[in-house]
Amino acid sequence: MSTEIMELKVTFKALLQNLVTRIDPVCVDLEAGQATERLSYWLEDLSVFTETLLVLSESHVLDLDIDIFNEKAEILLNKIEQKDDLFISDLLKYEIKPLLTYWDGCITND
Repeated sequence: MSTEIMELKVTFKALLQNLVTRIDPVCVDLEAGQATERLSYWLEDLSVFTETLLVLSESHVLDLDIDIFNEKAEILLNKIEQKDDLFISDLLKYEIKPLLTYWDGCITND
């Protein structure tokens, strides 16, 4: 594995952990009806996360079920367009966070 890919994997894991820790504060805002800025920043980082996931998967560095992630991300984006804050909060807490947490446990920095 090249040094660049290894560094990308380490950065990916850190971003993954960062996204997971930020889900609860985003959900608090969503449930209070004030989820604009925090959610926007979280989604920007999710976009970087997704691009990195694709690079690492195509490089055969990670073997994660991207289809499940894509399905959840598509639902998330649809609900954001519909401004369904409570659904978004539930999706983040009960589907996306557990998936990302599971992936974090699967990824080693070797």
